[in-house]
Amino acid sequence: MAKIAVKLYTTLRKKLGVTKLDLEGNTVKDLIDRLCEYKSPDVAEVLLNSDGTVRQHFVLTLNSEILDNRSIAEVKVKQNDILHVFPPVSGG
Repeated sequence: MAKIAVKLYTTLRKKLGVTKLDLEGNTVKDLIDRLCEYKSPDVAEVLLNSDGTVRQHFVLTLNSEILDNRSIAEVKVKQNDILHVFPPVSGG
């Protein structure tokens, strides 16, 4: 398993009280699962749909590449990757 830096912003940062966690996993889905376990059930309630998928309004990037939230189980990670979990964005 690789150790990955998971960077958090606004909503999740406030829930967890941290800006970054080092989590282990083989896929982005593993990392999201570990993130939800870190402070259960608070994180899952904010981040996940009822079927366990990441809500589409959250933006996940791995090393600056935007990911499709529906296929994170297929995205492999390697040591020193960085996963960013961006909250919903709005503006005008």
